[in-house]
Amino acid sequence: MPISAIPVQVFETYVVEKLRKTNPFLAHAVNESSSVLGGAVVHIPQAGAAPAVVKNRSTFPATAVMRTDSFVTYSLNVFSTTPTHVTWHEENEISYDKTDSVLRDHVETLMETVGDEILYAWVTGTLANGNAGVIPSGSIIRTSGDAIAATESGQTGYRKALTYADVQKAQALMNKQGVAKTGRYLLLETYMLQQLIDSLSANQMAAFQQSANLAEGIVGRICGFDVLERSTVLMFTAAGAPIAPGTSVTATDELASLAWQSDCVSLALGDIKPFQDIDNPEYYGDIFSALVKAGGRCRRGDWKGIVALVQATPVSPATPTISGDSTVELAATATAKNRTYATSNGADVTASTDAAWLTVSATGKKVTFTPQAYAHDAEGSDPRTATVVVGIKDTEISMNVTVTQPKADS
Repeated sequence: MPISAIPVQVFETYVVEKLRKTNPFLAHAVNESSSVLGGAVVHIPQAGAAPAVVKNRSTFPATAVMRTDSFVTYSLNVFSTTPTHVTWHEENEISYDKTDSVLRDHVETLMETVGDEILYAWVTGTLANGNAGVIPSGSIIRTSGDAIAATESGQTGYRKALTYADVQKAQALMNKQGVAKTGRYLLLETYMLQQLIDSLSANQMAAFQQSANLAEGIVGRICGFDVLERSTVLMFTAAGAPIAPGTSVTATDELASLAWQSDCVSLALGDIKPFQDIDNPEYYGDIFSALVKAGGRCRRGDWKGIVALVQATPVSPATPTISGDSTVELAATATAKNRTYATSNGADVTASTDAAWLTVSATGKKVTFTPQAYAHDAEGSDPRTATVVVGIKDTEISMNVTVTQPKADS
């Protein structure tokens, strides 16, 4: 049945199923949709303090203490698509059902956006204590691999690759936090997944592949995490702040992936509705759009059970320098002279010249200048001059040295 012909209730079921298929990671979080009030607000009771335990109680009667419960309430965001106009002649003259195609496009776009926003809500937004928060630096692990060219449009320079050791750090952090070792998931951005794979040994790679469950979106298992992949996950600033979806990427922004334990994050869906204006007389056709209310949160005020793996930017080494004599005066005879040049990075030097009468060579940091004899009656200027380029090996850093040789006395 085309989407355009189905009732709203069936459309809602279709949207929920599409959300699951487009964003399989959402199946691995607490679903708070049953706590939505009026299709727009999540209202969740929170248990108060647990009772104290007294060893070998000797005072009676014991004092009764009331438990004060509270509630976490947060509003769902409203995601709506811009209406699409389908003309009457398109419906009757093209070879496919454009109305059905348009509605599917609206749903797929909505689901991709909802996925982006829920991931962002997991590292920002309402916490278990009802306060707004941002994932702390202690829950952020920076990548530590080799420097690679930045992959995201808008970024410049280099970033450190994600490695197996970085995922081990995330595992150790959750272990130290006392988070359950079951129900752990790692959602990797596409390029970061490839970087992780590149860092694995043959045995690690074999174990990773054998644990895949593609039907559930699991591409492998590593360090106790079931791994999922998504084209986009999160972006952070260089200072470690999450960046809202849809924000333009700047040169210094960092890609990020996310690890979590399934009881520590949640999502909620409210109203799901398609809008249809059939045979609109002003548009000579139909108008379609769709709306979804959705939200999510980190379920713990202490941020335990959620870890962001954020790219690190390698520190650029200081540009090396070279120093030494910039002029060398030779005798009229074929007598060589040596000069030593210092490099800030300790590298050896190179030397070259295009003067036919002068030969130069470099050994370590020493340059030898060997001229041909210059007779008193030879043609040419007195003195003659050559330029020698003395450079730092394996770099483009160099300095020019002016070499002069007078004619011999008559």
